[in-house]
Amino acid sequence: MRTTIELTDDHRAKLLVLAARRRLRGFSVLIREALERYLEEPSNGGRTQAGAKAARSARKIRARMTEAEAEQMQRRINELWRRWR
Repeated sequence: MRTTIELTDDHRAKLLVLAARRRLRGFSVLIREALERYLEEPSNGGRTQAGAKAARSARKIRARMTEAEAEQMQRRINELWRRWR
């Protein structure tokens, strides 16, 4: 099935480099592989294993932050999630 997705110029450029390394004519295969990996992840709020590890590390760091620093970090994280969706 064909569909249209919006990519940033940076994402498109990186996909083209990866496709060229694998001697692919386009990057549909890469998108399909990434989607399959994402959908296979256990239900963990959409996080990959690397994302879950990063979240654990962030909680450790947060224990050493001031409340204001923690709030600022949470705002930045929320903004990144908002833009990602």
